[in-house]
Amino acid sequence: MSIWIRRLILIGISLAFGLVVTLIAIELMGTNVDEYGTYFGTEGDGLAYFPLTVLALALFLAIWLDKFMKTEILPK
Repeated sequence: MSIWIRRLILIGISLAFGLVVTLIAIELMGTNVDEYGTYFGTEGDGLAYFPLTVLALALFLAIWLDKFMKTEILPK
């Protein structure tokens, strides 16, 4: 399989993981996405906790998966 296909699969898996885990965490906290923060700029509180949490969790899994999927995104 091509390295670019593996990298696209890694990105998809990581973003899906980040989204699902963030939604589960929001549910467990007893809040909703709007209260958690989805706004950039001057709308709302100005803090985009939701997309930043999704990206942080996605990067966490991507770093871990990089080794096992041999996508060679990170240097050795």
